[in-house]
Amino acid sequence: MDNLNHNYIKETIKKSLSCTSKNKFLIAVSGGIDSMLLLKMSSLISNESNLSFRAIHINHNMSANSKAMEECCIKSCNKYSIGLEVKNIYENKKNNIEDRLREKRYQILLKNTNDDESLLTGHHEDDQIETFIYRLVRGSSPKGLSSIKKISYRNEKILCRPLLTINKDDILIAAKLYDLEYVNDLTNNDLKFDRNYIRKIIIPNIKNRWKHLNKAISHTICLQNDYAFIADEYCSQIYNSIIIENKLSIKQLNTFSSHIHSIFIKHWISRSLQYNLSKNETSNLIKIIKNENNDYPKCNLKNNISIIRYNNQLYIVNQSEKRKQASSLLWDIKNDIKFGEITIYIDTLKNEGIYDYLRLKAPITLKSFIGNERIMLNQYNHQNLKKLFQTQSIPKWERDDFVLFYAQNELLLAYSDNNKFISSQLR
Repeated sequence: MDNLNHNYIKETIKKSLSCTSKNKFLIAVSGGIDSMLLLKMSSLISNESNLSFRAIHINHNMSANSKAMEECCIKSCNKYSIGLEVKNIYENKKNNIEDRLREKRYQILLKNTNDDESLLTGHHEDDQIETFIYRLVRGSSPKGLSSIKKISYRNEKILCRPLLTINKDDILIAAKLYDLEYVNDLTNNDLKFDRNYIRKIIIPNIKNRWKHLNKAISHTICLQNDYAFIADEYCSQIYNSIIIENKLSIKQLNTFSSHIHSIFIKHWISRSLQYNLSKNETSNLIKIIKNENNDYPKCNLKNNISIIRYNNQLYIVNQSEKRKQASSLLWDIKNDIKFGEITIYIDTLKNEGIYDYLRLKAPITLKSFIGNERIMLNQYNHQNLKKLFQTQSIPKWERDDFVLFYAQNELLLAYSDNNKFISSQLR
């Protein structure tokens, strides 16, 4: 039975690795029994194939035995002749600490995964059941309830979980067979953490009554995965009728039944930002859509991105990419010039047919948009530039992209990569 267990686990891992189309792998090792078994199996597979493995350990510095876990990883990797990197996380904030540590951990893991590698983690079947219940009590969508995938993609990297169909009992048997060295993380006993409470209190109590819990939830996960796939497929089919230049048309969205709105918004944000909207974020966006206020209502996400409504459209705005406004700059218009973070190219001005007119007015003073500028668009009257922006539905955050061209204090041109307003005096 032990040998069968060993061969079954090894063959399951090899099959998963083949699905990545990679022959190099980075193993995330914690020092716990699951990742230590994955490390051991990887060393065996390496000895009988052309696959290569290296490892990474993230020390969360949270547990009283975190150093012992790190030392276990170092000792085992040395034993198997597998290279190891050790990284540290320090988290002072206590709110949502499980999610915060998980996010930090994956940022480090993915950053250290080379493009020709796949990242391997030790998630197993019992982790899958735990994740399903964790997401269930948090009100997740069918996509969330489809839980962990054996193969997934994040930040253009491949994540592989070779043990995902292996249950904990089989892992314990294999660990005993190999006399595996591992360290139990002491924080796993702390019931203030949601996942620990689910693992130690909720799941054992349910299994006392329903022995087939793993099988039942695994079936439900497959169903949720199918429902999520159908929803994604439908959203992909209607995507281009609602999203134009990555802006969501509220008018077009409202041509579809309201029950698809939240599903489609999640699909749009996930596809555009690789970001999963929370229940509260989705609810806030639905409120913004239903409310007819077009005066820049917004929903701030957790990644410095805001979704802002303007002119009956939803815009994705990166708040961390606001351009710094430059002071005025005198330009002889002979060579390309950089103004703040914007580069103005002579060839572009020539292609747009305005270079020769500008050259006659040289030197040109370049300025940033402030809000009280006026430009003469006909031979009789000046017009307020801010009003022109509003008329053309140019949102506030895009107005900072404009460079204003002056000659002798007269505004000749308001110019950006996507729009331009030309004074009659430049024609």
